[in-house]
Parts: sequence; structure tokens; C-alpha cells
Amino acid sequence: MKGKWFIIAFAVVMTIFVLNNIAAALTFDFVGNDAKKWFDEFVKSKKTTIGGADAGWHLTADGLTTNNDVVSGHDRIGIAEDWTDYTLESQYQYLKFGAHKEAHLYVRWNDQANNYFFRTIGRTNAGGAGSGWSIEWLRKVGAADNEGDITDDKKILGDLKEKTLYGLRGEIKDQTLMVDFFNGKEWLPAGEVTYPGTFKKGGIGVGRSSTEMAFQYLRVNGTGIAPDATPVQALGKLATTWGRLKRW
Repeated sequence: MKGKWFIIAFAVVMTIFVLNNIAAALTFDFVGNDAKKWFDEFVKSKKTTIGGADAGWHLTADGLTTNNDVVSGHDRIGIAEDWTDYTLESQYQYLKFGAHKEAHLYVRWNDQANNYFFRTIGRTNAGGAGSGWSIEWLRKVGAADNEGDITDDKKILGDLKEKTLYGLRGEIKDQTLMVDFFNGKEWLPAGEVTYPGTFKKGGIGVGRSSTEMAFQYLRVNGTGIAPDATPVQALGKLATTWGRLKRW
């Protein structure tokens, strides 16, 4: 029976791998040859809104980069869309740490005051600033926050460092968000959350708090999202999908 389960699970994973390998995504590539084009489409779009203070978003060799204000609040930027279920992925660097060390990715972004987001943050669950690292989820409705924990498992997060490439990937389906984390070497399944309702559609965004950040890219794919020619990272999806199956 165990051997039969393995064969079925392997077949499922390989099917997902093949489908993802030929899929394409819409990628805001902030470090490639067309970085200025993607910067303008994201930062200067008519659908773009900014929340908190203006983080001084600009392009550098590291990507979409904030200013060096490491005592900032939740500085965020996003584009509103009518997208429903999709996957958002980004890889990013902490260029300089402040107290809270927050890197944000936003899904279901309607505007700066109404969205869902998830983040890496420089504290363990129930710990104070500087106590370690965790991944958290948040829901913003009319600028008021609800939040909770996804994981502070050190086997997943380790000790994050400045000027090292990390990543978050979130797959939102209905109200459930499944999160993967890139630890500098590989993508690992981090956990999931079911949001307490509110937003059925929305766009994407990024943000920071008390850190200087640089995002290399934002990659989004899902039904109704017009792709460019950028292939989805199929190997990463294969590894994290297999990781989830092994948990079952």
C-alpha cells in the first residue's frame, strides 16, 4: 500500500512539474535589461497606490529598492487588479537592518488600506524585536490590522542576514494562502493560513518596515493574468509541492 501511495504521489508531483515548466508568468523584473520598463509599470501605474510614508522607491543594481530609513513604519506600494486566485513570488535582500526587519508581500491588494499580506519579520512568534525570525500573515481592512503566525521554525528560516537573497511565495486560493520560503539555497514549504474573509479579488504589492530593502522581481501567475515570456520556476515548485505531499 505504501509503495502504491508513493507511485501515485510521484505521478501527481511530476504532472505539476510538467505543467509548471511550460507555464508562463507576468514578471516585474527589476534587475533585467527591461528593469526601467517594469519599474514604471509597477510604481507609476494609474492603478498604483502608496501607503505609509513614501519609501523612496527607486531602481538599483539590486532591484526595486527603498531608501535607507531603518526606523520607518509600514511603507507599502501596490497595484489594484481584479485577480482572484494566483501565486505571487519575490526574491529580495535586506540591505540594512533596523529593529523589526520586515519584508512584506501583498496579495488581494485593493488599495493601501485594504489587502492581505505576509512577511518575514525579525522576531519569533510571541517574542520581541531581535528574538529571532518568523513568517506572519496580516489582513488590512480600512487600515486596521489583523495578524497571526505562519511559522518561526528555525529549520526553515534560520538566521537571516543582510545582503543575502531570500524569497517568499504565496499561493492564494479562495481565502487560503499557502506560503513557501527561499532560504538562500532552496524553496521550502513554510505553512498556510485561511484569512477571515473580506477580499475575493485584488492585485499585488510589496512593503517594508524598519529596514532598507531591495526586491529583485515580482512574479505572478494565475487564471486571467496575461503572462509575459518568463517561465515559472518549476524546479522550486516541484520541491515544495513534494515537501507538502510528504507531510500528508
